[in-house]
Formats: sequence, structure tokens, C-alpha cells
Amino acid sequence: MQVSKTGIKSVDALYGIDFTGNVIPHKWYDAITNDAGKPHLAAIVILAEILYWHRPREECDESDSGRITISKRFKADQLQLSYQQLNRKFGFSKDQSRRAMDKLEKLGLVKRHFKTVITPSGDKRGNVMYVELFADRLIEITYPDMTADPCRKNPTRVSDKTDKVMGNTQTGDVKNPMTNTKNTTEITNKDHLSVYQYERARVREQVGYEYLVIDRKNDRGIIDNMIDLITEINLSGKNSHTINGEQIPATIVKNRLRAIDIDMMKSVLDNIQSSGNKVRNVRGYLLTALYNTPVTYEADLDMKVRHDMYGMEAGA
Repeated sequence: MQVSKTGIKSVDALYGIDFTGNVIPHKWYDAITNDAGKPHLAAIVILAEILYWHRPREECDESDSGRITISKRFKADQLQLSYQQLNRKFGFSKDQSRRAMDKLEKLGLVKRHFKTVITPSGDKRGNVMYVELFADRLIEITYPDMTADPCRKNPTRVSDKTDKVMGNTQTGDVKNPMTNTKNTTEITNKDHLSVYQYERARVREQVGYEYLVIDRKNDRGIIDNMIDLITEINLSGKNSHTINGEQIPATIVKNRLRAIDIDMMKSVLDNIQSSGNKVRNVRGYLLTALYNTPVTYEADLDMKVRHDMYGMEAGA
């Protein structure tokens, strides 16, 4: 069998590559939505993570019987997952992850189980979260009309013997080859816009945008500016960013920005309002404020708690 090349180097180079990691079927964006009817990105991403751990491994028998045994990826009888793990991997806050899991449970996709476990060292840990996945329900939302066969298909291979364009299921010589080499600026711009819109929506979900603009409706303009700035930094290919006059590695900046939640956004807004200084470089000022907030917010909160407790003791 001969399989053609498309003529697009980047596409041909990736054909036949077995990518690992999470997979998000397009149907999920219609099936898993928030109260506004838009894709619930946190729930979708977490479901993709849960699905990854439930995808079975295949192990072939060493004999000639051709027998295949499937094995699970997680150790226990159910997948052990914590909100802290989701925070480290995806930058979600504990509240975001909890709301996302609530959504998945309401849709009948998963169920959380909280168990007490004994660690190898003999320590007892309570309220350890395990996740049960309902595969039938997952298949139902992924293939709602059963228009696609959920069973896997046999892979094909790229042939270096020909540069002619052929269909994946065609063999032999082709008199009228299929061509699909159009690559216009319009398509590129659409792809870029789609990526930007997806990331911007994810950032909005991260910082609780819908609730934030209701609580701080007079600050919607600057909130949108901060959302756009975070999105821009997350998608930037730069190796570093200028923070308060210093070059900070991009990975560190992005990790800081992924830790920002709705309360930290409110803290930035409060600091901006209380500052009487005239800002010339608005972008640089906002980026520095956002970068510093995950560190300063916890310290400020601790100081306020200590102050309130000291005041209560003094008045006692």
C-alpha cells in the first residue's frame, strides 16, 4: 500500500507519530458547558486528564498466540487525584477544580470517593480523593449521534516511495490524486485567532471572570486589559520577560501568572486604585503587579489575620 505525502513538510513529518498525553474530543465543548452555555474549560481539561489515566495499556504475549493483555495506569482500584495535583499541572485554584468536578459529577461522568488510606510508612491519611469514571457516559457525550465509530482504526504509514497525493484508504496507482496543499494567510490567521481565543477563555475561567466583573463592574476595562496581558504572556515564545526592569525567565513568569485567582485579581485592582502615581508604561506596571501578587498576597493576608487577632486579644 502506498500513502501519499501532502506536500506540507510539517504535516508529513508528524504523520504516523504516536503522541502521548491528554486528548480532548471536539464534542466535549458542546456537552460540557458552564451556566452561560460556554465550554467549561476547567471541567473539560480535568476530564481529559482523568481519561488519560483510564486509557488502557496494551501488552502483547511473548508467545505466538497473539494474545493481548490490557493493564491500567494507576495503582489502586480507582484513580487517586487531588486538587493540589490539578493546581500544579494546570494552574487551577482549588475552588476551580472543585467546581469543575461538581460539573462532571452532575453530568454523570465521574464520581468522587473520599477514603482513609495507610501510607507505606504507616501514617494514616483521611479524605484522600479517588475518582471513578463512567465509561459508558463518556462514550455517550463523545459520540452523541454515533456518527463516528468509537473503535480504533488501523494506522497507516507514510511511504517515501512517492510524492503523489493519495487517499489514506487507496492503494496502487492513482490517476486523479487528491490534493490538499492550500496554505493561505487567511487559514493561518484563523488558526492563530482560535488558539488565542481558547487561551483567553481559559484565563477568564482561571480568574473567575464572570464573578469578578459583577463584583468590580467599574473596573471591567482594566480587568480585560489584565486578561489580555496574561493571555499574551502565556502564548509568547520569548525566553524571558521584563519585570520591574529585570529579565525574568518566561517559565517562571508563566507559573506565577497561572497561580492568580479571583482574590488576587481583586488585590491588584485595590493596589492600582490606592496608588496615586502616574503610570507611563501601563503594560509594564500591570505585568509587574500581576507577577508579584501571588507572593505578596499570601504575606498581606497573613499580616491582616495577625493584626485582627492582635486587636481582638488587646480588646479582650
